[in-house]
Amino acid sequence: MKSFEPHPRAEDRKRSAVALIELLLTNKKPEVLPEHLKELVKILIGKITEADGKRNTRYWSNRALECPEEKLQHEHVYTRKTMIDALFQAGPEKRQQILKLAIGCTVTAKEHKDLSRYDKVCDGWNRYARAKVLVTNIETGRQQELVDGIC
Repeated sequence: MKSFEPHPRAEDRKRSAVALIELLLTNKKPEVLPEHLKELVKILIGKITEADGKRNTRYWSNRALECPEEKLQHEHVYTRKTMIDALFQAGPEKRQQILKLAIGCTVTAKEHKDLSRYDKVCDGWNRYARAKVLVTNIETGRQQELVDGIC
């Protein structure tokens, strides 16, 4: 069984990315193009989900656990598009809650493609349930519950 070892600076990495997102969204300047702002927030959400490493995620699909490294992909449980849209709509009090949904999961390339079919239908673990992608929390060894009320 694969094991999960948190990166020693993972929490610092997450706090840094969250602080930068907050800075960007709080101090919007009229000369900053919205597409540039969204691109930077997208990168920073990626930094949060990769805080422990791109392939060192707490969550792995059951198939990924049996798959060669070169066929694996880092996946965002809650799509970055959904999170960005929510962040731009939310006030400062809600942003922290939204950013807690920045969760990475290691899946196979095929599962990544299967999951993307449901991007516009639902999000979060429900998307995994729809795509029939079973996930294990490798830190605890338990199967992840795939329903979270987002669909």
